[in-house]
Amino acid sequence: MTLLSGVQPEQDLETLATAGVDSVVLFAKCQYGNSYYPTAVGRTHGALNGRDLFGEQIQAAHRRGIRVIAYFSNMWDTAAAGANPDWRLVPSPARGSTGRWPALCLLSPYRSHALRHVAEIAERYPIDGLWSDILTAGPCVCERCESLFRDRFGRAMPTDRRDPNWADLIHFTQDIIKGYLAEQRDVLRSIRPQCALIPNFYATTFVDAVTGLSTSHLELADIGSSEGYTDWHGLGFPSFAARYISAGVNGRPSEVLVSRFVHTWDFTMRSEAQLRFEAFTVAAHGVTVSVDDQPYATGAIESEVYRRLTTVFQTITERAPWLEQATPERYVALYASQRARELESILGDDERPPLGEQSAQFPPSEPRTAASDLVAAVTGTYRSLVEAHFPVAIMDERAEALSNLKDFAVLVLPDVLSLSHSEITAIDAFVRAGGGLVVTGEAGTRDARGQQQEMHPTLTELLGVRFGPALDDPYPYIRLEGEWAEKLGSWPIPHYGRIPQLIDVAPDVTTLATRIRSVLTTDESTYWHNNQPAPGVTTLEPIIVERSVGAGKVIVSAARLGNNKARQGHGTYRELITSLVQRVAPNPPTMEVVGAFPNTEVVVARQQDRLIVHLVTGHPVVALDVAGAAQPAAIEEVARLSEFTLRVAGALSAARVVAGAEHNLPIDDGRVTLTNLTDWETLVFRLNS
Repeated sequence: MTLLSGVQPEQDLETLATAGVDSVVLFAKCQYGNSYYPTAVGRTHGALNGRDLFGEQIQAAHRRGIRVIAYFSNMWDTAAAGANPDWRLVPSPARGSTGRWPALCLLSPYRSHALRHVAEIAERYPIDGLWSDILTAGPCVCERCESLFRDRFGRAMPTDRRDPNWADLIHFTQDIIKGYLAEQRDVLRSIRPQCALIPNFYATTFVDAVTGLSTSHLELADIGSSEGYTDWHGLGFPSFAARYISAGVNGRPSEVLVSRFVHTWDFTMRSEAQLRFEAFTVAAHGVTVSVDDQPYATGAIESEVYRRLTTVFQTITERAPWLEQATPERYVALYASQRARELESILGDDERPPLGEQSAQFPPSEPRTAASDLVAAVTGTYRSLVEAHFPVAIMDERAEALSNLKDFAVLVLPDVLSLSHSEITAIDAFVRAGGGLVVTGEAGTRDARGQQQEMHPTLTELLGVRFGPALDDPYPYIRLEGEWAEKLGSWPIPHYGRIPQLIDVAPDVTTLATRIRSVLTTDESTYWHNNQPAPGVTTLEPIIVERSVGAGKVIVSAARLGNNKARQGHGTYRELITSLVQRVAPNPPTMEVVGAFPNTEVVVARQQDRLIVHLVTGHPVVALDVAGAAQPAAIEEVARLSEFTLRVAGALSAARVVAGAEHNLPIDDGRVTLTNLTDWETLVFRLNS
């Protein structure tokens, strides 16, 4: 075997073209600092022996009508770090390692070196875009960064996230990356004005904000891009990543990366069913599907990957007429602000390792003691809304996002600890004009630096309550009251984590749920065998309340509902969240699923007077866990659903897309029933204008 001896650009690009690939990201410079062309700036890969591999690949791609995006590793560059140790990034003690490769400081001379490298690529090759990767290696605490930080803030860098000045480090790191990206964009624009800058924006709620990526950076992205790997974050992550990046670029073009690998990155291969599931989920949201692959050591690609992807890409191409020029239906807006991400960096805790007996099959119930628990709050709420088949979009605090709030029926705020005056004003106006608001966990009780503060008077007036101190009980229970209990049941619902008191309750507030104390509090000397203490005393303390404000309705839950949906893993909390959205919504959604099909995601969009409804998956057959062996989330096959019924208000006709054409369906009062569903169905409803 000879390194890179098996590279055959013409054959490789023909394989990709046959599979239906319309654009390809090719390595111009990788994390090792290797350039795949003869470079005068960096280091050419030694095995190329002067060969211009990148140039050959571009020519082969363009001959087949495939656009080429140059891959460029920014802050990971082994060659530059080895040749110039003084350029290296010094990781913050609070973060530790920067990953698998030595990282570079963007305030060092490496910055101009990297920009010269980008300029060289753009000047030499007719690239269609630059995929700008590895922008989350910070923060850097080298002498250069320390000096600039001290000049800007008048004090030394914080070294502990509990430092009240940690927010300054977050913003400092964000500014460095944004400045660098702006210069990178200018370099591209000056040489190739039509070349797209595509920063890898892996900055969802999962990523610590102190690493530096911010929603403000998406202003510089011509195409939004994010990773959606299921082996990292579960089978629901491609859906979340697609909606997150779509919101981040405010509807501009975007892509989500999925993977051919069982474990990213290796040389395993996902089942065809899982490749379909991940790709179809992303595509149904109107987002471009990018599939990660890597060649063998010889440079040869595995043709089986593209055999499996051929039908996937063919199906996506076939559905293009029902994806293009389609606007996502706006019904529920799920708030995931940049400031909330920053407070998670300041106030959040890592997941604790399993405790208790080693023989226990599961770890004990885990109460959450941190002030912020954003990842579980947002993703648990998101999954609840998706499983309930509500059209849902992610929203943040930027002005262009808040301007769209009026188009939604309901806004959900999960663990949104800090709200600015402009946000509160926009939310207040939305509710008074007839919108519904659901708040779970504390809201507006912290300032932008994570410090406790009095709630803004407008927010207090809107909610009709204030959040008081957290109650001592780490394992309380929720008791539903009145007609809500008649609908959902009155059994004591277990809650992981302390619940704050609701105080100064306005007289027009109705209590929907109260707290049941557990029989004891587990501590070092007292414990309930085995995990969560049993329910004890029923109290009259309100933990979920509702009221009308103007033309709208507000529900406040001191209990963290999305978090508990994420951790307890059963449908009770989904039902609670679903019920709360239904209570405050001024109108039902246009599309309603008849029956319970939580494994089928329903994506709804509009094309002029037509409603496009995508049904993705059906019933996935997941790989079974094997005792003693940690496995990624994996789908082995997808079993077809025999029947699926939905209703669309005001629908005049219905059609099912089969083989690229619309076939009429029987419809009765907006109701249609599908039989023998595949793992991606597309329906078209013509609406009464």
